Amino acid sequence: MRGTLSNSQAMTGNRRRAGQNLLRDRTAAFQESLLRWFARHRRDLPWRRTPTPYRVWVSEIMLQQTRVRTVLPYYELFLKHFPDVRSLARASESEVLELWAGLGYYARARNLHQAAVRIVSEHRGRLPGTLEELLSLPGIGRYTAGAILSIAFNKSMPIVDGNIRRLICRLHGITGRRGEEFFWRQAAAWIPAGQASEFNQAVMELGALVCLPSSPLCPKCPVRDFCEARRLGTADRIPPSRPRATFQSVLFAVLVVEWDGHLLLSRKHVADYIPGEWGLPAATITAEKAARPAASLLARRALGMSVLLEEAGTVSHAITYRRIRARVFRAKPARKIPLPAPRAGCSWVGRSEAGRLLTSSLYRKALRAGRP
Repeated sequence: MRGTLSNSQAMTGNRRRAGQNLLRDRTAAFQESLLRWFARHRRDLPWRRTPTPYRVWVSEIMLQQTRVRTVLPYYELFLKHFPDVRSLARASESEVLELWAGLGYYARARNLHQAAVRIVSEHRGRLPGTLEELLSLPGIGRYTAGAILSIAFNKSMPIVDGNIRRLICRLHGITGRRGEEFFWRQAAAWIPAGQASEFNQAVMELGALVCLPSSPLCPKCPVRDFCEARRLGTADRIPPSRPRATFQSVLFAVLVVEWDGHLLLSRKHVADYIPGEWGLPAATITAEKAARPAASLLARRALGMSVLLEEAGTVSHAITYRRIRARVFRAKPARKIPLPAPRAGCSWVGRSEAGRLLTSSLYRKALRAGRP
C-alpha cells in the first residue's frame, strides 16, 4: 500500500532514531567522560592559565582561521606589549598591526583595537558580560561572544564552529544537511550546569586533538561509546569532505629606493589586504614582463625623475587565500644629486625606522631582497 513503510525501512528508521537518541538519553555520562578526559589531556595554553575576559578575547580573535602553534608566539608578545584593554586602546593602530604582522587576516587586529577603544570609553575598560553588548563590538560574532561568556564568565553559552559541527554530526550520525540553529541548540543542550567554562574548552579540545576532519582518532576518543558514526563505521565520511579552497595568484612590482642612508616609504596601499600604514612603493601587475615598466613608473611618480633599476629578485608571500609573487627592484639615481623631495604620499625614513614602520611581512621580505 502506498505510503506504508516496509519492514526493512521501518527497522532502518528505528535504528537511526535509536542511535540519535543514544547521546540524548546518556547526556550526563557523556559530559562526565569528556570532562574527565579534558582534565587529564588538556594542553597547557597561556590563555588557559589565567582565563580573564581580555585574555580569552585576544586568544579567540587570534585563533580565528589560525592554528594554535602559529598563534602562541604572537599571543605571548602581544600580551607583553598590551597586557590589558586600556593599554591596547592607548596604542596606535600601526603599533597593533606591527605586532600582528605575519598572522594574516589583518581586519581582526583593526577590529580588536577599535573594540578596545570602545570598551574603555563605553564600559570603563571592562569587557561586557552580556551577549548583546559583546555582539555590538567590532569583530565579535556569535562564536567569539559565546567563548568569552562561557570560558571567562562561566556562563552557559554555546559555541559552534567547524570542529563542533563535525562533533555533533558524528555523535548523532547525521549525514544530511541541518540548519545552523540546529547546531547551536545541540551545543547548548550539552553544557552541564555550572561547568560551561571547562566543558566548552573540552569540546574544543576534542575537536582539535581527536575528532579530526579526516582520519579521526576514534580508539582514543573519550566519548566513542556515545558516537553513532563510530558505531556505523562512517566517521571518515561524516561530514562529507568539502572541495579544497581555490587560491588566487597575485603579482606585484615592488620598489626599494635607498638614498644617502634613507629609505623611501609610501602611504599608498597596493591592496587593502596588505597591512600597515606604510609600505614600499608597489603596484599590481598582470604579467611578469610588466614588472620593470611598473617599477620605473613607480619611481617617476614617487620622485618625479627617472632612476636606474636593478632587479633584486622575487619574493613569495601568502595572505589568506592569496598567493603573492613580488618582483623586487632596487632604484638608484641616474646622477649624483642631493636627496630629492618625494611626491605626496611618500617619505624618506632611516632604515632602522623603516623596519619599525613596515608591518607587512611581504614588505619586510622585499626590503631584505633589495639590500645591495
